Order: sequence, then C-alpha cells, then structure tokens
Amino acid sequence: MAEGVVLFGVHKLWELLNRESARLNGIGEQVDGLKRQLGRLQSLLKDADAKKHESERVRNFLEDVRDIVYDAEDIIESFLLNEFRAKEKGIKKHARRLACFLVDRRKFDSDIKGITKKISEVIGGMKSLGIQEIIDGASSMSLQERQREQKEIRQTFANSSESDLVGVEQSVEALAGHLVENDNIQVVSISGMGGIGKTTLARQVFHHDMVQRHFDGFAWVFVSQQFTQKHVWQRIWQELQPQNGDISHMDEHILQGKLFKLLETGRYLVVLDDVWKEEDWDRIKAVFPRKRGWKMLLTSRNEGVGIHADPKSFGFKTRILTPEESWKLCEKIVFHRRDETGTLSEVRVDEDMEAMGKEMVTCCGGLPLAVKVLGGLLATKHTVPEWKRVYDNIGPHLAGRSSLDDNLNSIYRVLSLSYEDLPMCLKHCFLYLAHFPEYYEIHVKRLFNYLAAEGIITSSDDGTTIQDKGEDYLEELARRNMITIDKNYMFLRKKHCQMHDMMREVCLSKAKEENFLEIFKVSTATSAINARSLSKSRRLSVHGGNALQSLGQTINKKVRSLLYFAFEDEFCILESTTPCFRSLPLLRVLDLSRVKFEGGKLPSSIGDLIHLRFLSLHRAWISHLPSSLRNLKLLLYLNLGFNGMVHVPNVLKEMQELRYLQLPMSMHDKTKLELSDLVNLESLMNFSTKYASVMDLLHMTKLRELSLFITDGSSDTLSSSLGQLRSLEVLHLYDRQEPRVAYHGGEIVLNCIHLKELELAIHMPRFPDQYLFHPHLSHIYLWCCSMEEDPIPILERLLHLKSVILTFGAFVGRRMVCSKGGFPQLCFLKLEELEELEEWIVEEGSMPLLRALTICNCRKLKLPGGINYITSLKELTIVGMKWKEKLVLGGEDYYKVQNIPNVQFINCDE
Repeated sequence: MAEGVVLFGVHKLWELLNRESARLNGIGEQVDGLKRQLGRLQSLLKDADAKKHESERVRNFLEDVRDIVYDAEDIIESFLLNEFRAKEKGIKKHARRLACFLVDRRKFDSDIKGITKKISEVIGGMKSLGIQEIIDGASSMSLQERQREQKEIRQTFANSSESDLVGVEQSVEALAGHLVENDNIQVVSISGMGGIGKTTLARQVFHHDMVQRHFDGFAWVFVSQQFTQKHVWQRIWQELQPQNGDISHMDEHILQGKLFKLLETGRYLVVLDDVWKEEDWDRIKAVFPRKRGWKMLLTSRNEGVGIHADPKSFGFKTRILTPEESWKLCEKIVFHRRDETGTLSEVRVDEDMEAMGKEMVTCCGGLPLAVKVLGGLLATKHTVPEWKRVYDNIGPHLAGRSSLDDNLNSIYRVLSLSYEDLPMCLKHCFLYLAHFPEYYEIHVKRLFNYLAAEGIITSSDDGTTIQDKGEDYLEELARRNMITIDKNYMFLRKKHCQMHDMMREVCLSKAKEENFLEIFKVSTATSAINARSLSKSRRLSVHGGNALQSLGQTINKKVRSLLYFAFEDEFCILESTTPCFRSLPLLRVLDLSRVKFEGGKLPSSIGDLIHLRFLSLHRAWISHLPSSLRNLKLLLYLNLGFNGMVHVPNVLKEMQELRYLQLPMSMHDKTKLELSDLVNLESLMNFSTKYASVMDLLHMTKLRELSLFITDGSSDTLSSSLGQLRSLEVLHLYDRQEPRVAYHGGEIVLNCIHLKELELAIHMPRFPDQYLFHPHLSHIYLWCCSMEEDPIPILERLLHLKSVILTFGAFVGRRMVCSKGGFPQLCFLKLEELEELEEWIVEEGSMPLLRALTICNCRKLKLPGGINYITSLKELTIVGMKWKEKLVLGGEDYYKVQNIPNVQFINCDE
C-alpha cells in the first residue's frame, strides 16, 4: 500500500527544517536532535499506514504522530515569522528588541526540546505496546513503483462515454423510443441503487440522435438531497432560456409562472437526475403543466418516485452487470491502449491476470462505478505480482457474501482500495475534495490554490507551476476513475471536476478516519454547534447558514483551514465583534466568499493571521479593507473579487509571495497601488491602469494569466510591458476609456510569444495580421471590437485555434467567408449579436474538425450556405433566429442539418 497521510506530514516537516536551517542557526543542536528523531520516525512509519485498519493501537499511534508534527510545524513557523517581523522594525528600540529576541529563542529552544521528547516517547511506546510488531507484518512496495507515469493510458474512460457502455445498448434505444414516440407517456424514470449507472444511461438517452431532433429545448438538473425548489426551477429556466439574463433575484412565484407558461408552449425535455424521495417531486412539480408536449426523464434510487410523479410513467429498473459484462468493462479500462496514431488497440492479457481479474470483479457486485474504479486501479499495475497484491487485499471479501449488505461492503472495499493505493500527495488531494458540498461543481483553480496553501502541491525550480502540478494530480485521479473532469474545448485549462456520490462517501469516510477535517452543516442561524466534535480537527468546512459567528469559541484553536460554502443567494453575516480571527491564529487557509461583514469593514484582526497562505473574499460584502493586511507576508492566494466600490490601502506590495491576485473591479478614485514588488505572481486579475501603473507589470516576469482594464491612453507602454512577460499564456484585455480609442490589437500582443488564450474587448477596426500572433494561439474571444473588415481570413490561418467566439458587435460588416482549408483545428465557433451580419459563406473543406456551432441573435443573417459541408459537426445551437421552420424535419433546408446529432432551437418561435 502507498505511504500514508501522516508520513507525508513528517516529510513536509523534514523539508521545512532543511529549508530554514540557515535561519535556525544558533539553536542547531536542538534542531539536529529533532531531525534525528524524525529520521527514525520516517523509517518506522513506512508501513504503518497499511496496518491502521487492523489495529486500534496503530491508529492511535498515527494520530499522536500527526498532532506532534502539526505542533512542530506551528512552533517553527511562528518563531521564524516573529523573528522576521522583529527585523523589519529596524534599529529602533534595539535593546528591547534584543531582549525579546533572547526570550523568543529560549522559548523556541524549550519547545523544540519538548517536541523531540514527545517523538522519543512515541517511538518508545511503539515497542512497549507491541505496535512495532504489528507494523512489521506489513509488506511494502517502493514509492517509485506506485508513481510510475501512466501517460499512455486512455483518457476516454475518465468520463461516461460510448466506450464505457456495456450491457445497456438496447436499453438506450428503448428509452429514447418511449420519450419520442409514445405520446401517452409524460415521464420516463430510471431507478436503481447508487453506482449502478442511472446517470450514465440517462446521459446516453439525452444525447441520442432521435431525442435531440424531437425536442425544442433541453434542461438537465442535478437534484440531490440538499436541493431547494427555487434552485431547481432556476436551473431549468436557465437551460431552456439561456439568453434571458440573470434570474437569481427573480421572485419565486414569478419564476414559477414563467416556467409553467414556457413548458405549456413547446416540446421540452427536462432531466431531473437523482431525485431521492416522493416528497421531493411534490416540491418541484408546480411548474409542470398538465398539457402535454414537455417530457421528463427522471433518475432515482427509489422506484416509487417515477410512479408518484406520473402513475402512467414508464419505469425502467437498471440491472447490475453480469460477471461476464463486468469483466468486459474492466478489460476495456485495463488493457486497451492507444498506439502512436491514437487508435485504440488491445494488449495481450496474461492468463494469471485474467483469472485474478475475473474473481476480483465479482467483488464489485455488478456496479459499473465499482468496476471502473477497480479497472482504474489495476491499470496502474503491470506485473502479475502487483496484481496479486491487489487480489490479496480484496481476497477476504471474495468468499461468503450472500446478503445485500455483504455486497455493499465488498463494493466499498473496492472503492477504498483505490484510495489506499494512491501515493502520499494524491491522498491529500483526494481527501481535500471532502471539503466541498454534495454535487458541488469544484472549480479546479480554486482547489489547486487550497492545496498550494497547505503545502500539498508546490511549484518547482524547473518551471512547473502549481497549476501544472495540480492538473497532473487531477488527471491521475481521473485515470483511476475516482473523479470526473470537465474537459471543455472552449477553454485552455480544465475548469471543473466532480465526484460520484458513492466515491464521495468513500472520501468522507477516509477524511473522518484520518481526522483530516470536520464538516459542519447548518440550516438555520440558531443551529447549535457541537463543540466536542470540532475540538480535534485541524480543518473545518462550513456548509451554509450563519455559523461563523460562534466558531471562534468552539473549535480547535489550532485549526489550519476554514472554508465557508454559501448556498445559492445566501450570505453569512459576520459581526464586527466576532472573535473568529483572533481565536484561530494558526489559520493557513481562509475562504470567506459571500460573507457579509457588518458595516462593510473587514476586521483589522485579520492581520493577526500571519500564517495565512490563502484568503478569499470573493463576492463578500466589503467596502473597506484594513491596513493590517500588510502583516500577511506569506499569502500565496488573495481574492478581492467583490463588486462594489471599496477602499484598498496600498499594502498589497508587501505580500511578495503572492502567486494569485484578484483585485476589486472598482476602487476609490484616489487609490493608487504599487505592485512592482509582486515578482512571483502567476495570475493577476482585474488589473486596471486607473489604479496601478502599467510599468509594474515589467517586474512580473512569471505571469501566466492576466486580465487588464485600460482606462487611459497607455497602449504604447502597455505593449512594451506585455513584451517582457515571456511566460504569459492567457490575456484578457478590456477598454474602459470614454470615448473609446481605436487600437491596433497586434501591437499590444505582438511580443506575447507563448500566448494561447486571448480575449479582446477593445475598439479595433481591423483585426491584426496572423503573423503578429503566437502560432500556438488556441482560443480567441472578441467582443465590442467594431471590426469593419471580415476577420475570418486572418483567424482561419491561425492553425492551432480550437475555439473562436465573436460576440456583441465584434464584427460590424455585412459579409463573412470561411474558406476551404481554413481553421484546420477549430472545435467550437460562436457567432452572437453580430447585428449587421447578413451573409456567411462556408466553403467545402473549411473547419474539418468543428464539433459545436452556436449562432445567436444575428437578426439579419440569412441561413448560411455550406453548413452541410461540416461533416464533423455534433452540436448546432440556434438562438433567436427565424430558421426553425426551414431546418426541422420536412423543412426545405432540413438536408443541411440532417446529419447533425444534436440540433437545438432556443427562442426561435417569436
């Protein structure tokens, strides 16, 4: 089994001592003694994690070690920070400072002796309590074996796809037929236990050609256990009417009426995924009219939910896979590889591996999720002995299973094995996902910065960034089928990831077992906090409610991370007298997104949190930031992305470790920030020439992502500054000058030699020649540019473009032409609000790889000729155009779209 979470903490402490050895000069004897004990501890811990499930003594031992390691890290970092702050005060009051310095050193010396003694006692206790004998019985494998790279393993299996389907092909056809051809059926329900493949089956039905052609619009909503009526209605409306703007503040009764009327007037398919109880349907049903036309595809663990929704519904109960089907699915995941041309090929299966594999899949109880996870685990093993180790761990569960509970236990054992097999760093990454609420769409950049703040991932001297390493981690978890990643060709980077609910249960169970974090859910502001349950955990995740008010009086004072997750339009109100900050001095991660601070002032006590690496105030209600923020010298991530006007003191320049900084959109007019010392920044968002100097960018040579607002005539200076950012990959540039000034966009981005994603919202009558852009530019988004010349002849010669969006007056000409051979790599194209566009010609041979095309509110545009030439097109979305009658079955131009699997018409009847 892979090394455990506790050993990872010991490694981190060892690295800290080595890294700061020079600053700890003068007390080297005590530090050397601590390092010797840590060295002994590392060798003893090597196999302890594998035995924790078999022995309570081992579990208690690991918990003691974890607490000691955390305490040691806190002591060392506090000492180093205090010493640094003392030096900053200069030579004033030198005698007093020297006296304090000697006192601090003596206390630190004493604390380190205490930690060393505790480790010595723990090691001694291992022998006297027989813990060493228990641990010595474990076998181990080298970390190098476990971390062998799997880059050649298929990525197809990370998400539900056609290649993952086994045994359900006929079911997909039957369910699609009931939705389209049977007018007497309003609701089709799919029921079955968790992990059996209900959502995968529903997704295949949802995307079936016949279904996509039959309905006018589609909505997919995850319901889950903690849903609200308003949220479900909002999601349905937003998916059926995506162009109708923000409805988050719409009155619930008005929303109900609008949605009811909409469903009365068109053929819509609504998917409600994971409805748990009959009562849940009763809370949602008010928006669904009796008049037929709309249909529903519903998934639930409860077979009765579909019948309750519609007594005439067609109910389909998913079945488990047979042993043969289970092995077929597992084989696909484990033994299929891609050759050099990208074609899937089969690998010869060793007979011993096949025999063990067929036995092991019986432990999955026929659940596709469990089979996929087992396949993801076995795919990382390449020899018979490696397979035998996995087999031996599952072995005790292969015999004697007769009841459903036995089957469930064996399934969870398989899912747990995927966790146990992870290397140390990936275990931490996986456990961190337990912070997020159920069905939460996890923003990967946010996750990476959490992990970086806790030291779980770090940048490297070879140029590998936190983002790079984080994506590698997530890819590995996805290859093991432990998470799914949203891989959207519209964006350079991955945006979101999610976990299946059964895998989330494993994640929560392991987090509890490791005492990794405590989750506090609260539905009302008056809910009581169980202080006893929060007294030991070093991480706390708060889901909803107003519990932050009293946390400071109840939780462990050594808490390292506190994350608050608000639901929907909810805000937590934090009073100015709240003792939360001062009572949690060791916090490293603090996320107060969507917290409303009394009086709009962030308490000055925030400056006491000198260990902070991560601070998010995204969408918080704040109008004034305190100057005490200057004390947060170790911050790596700072998000000040609130929308209102705010006072920001000129103290950000002192946070020289920052890697990510998001500034407020609007600051007081007199604000002038000095940012040139932030030389480690990799992402800088909402930088404005109104509040800071463009020249400051010259020093930020590590920047990879920049969003910038131009408020004055500084294009020449801007161009030269951007030219120094040799690592810049993503640039978002917005013009906020009044009146608007015409730019030559190429001059601004000419020297951005590694640019891959570009967004321009600047007045630009002509698009620059393609030679001014980096040849590997892959994503471009243009809006409000008022280009008078057709930009397509230039854009289509950028050979690596994968997505292009032209919107809101990006082009104000009448005619646009996509020529033969143009856009050889383009996957996504969106044309929106191009009000003067009348003619768009698509020549045969243009855009040979285009998969998705959206045409939205281009009122004067005639039906484009040549769409039928784009044989690769899978999704066509038409919004607010009067073409529907011509393109539906029987229409005069139906032949142009008849081979496109998914054609959607939105607001096309008006």
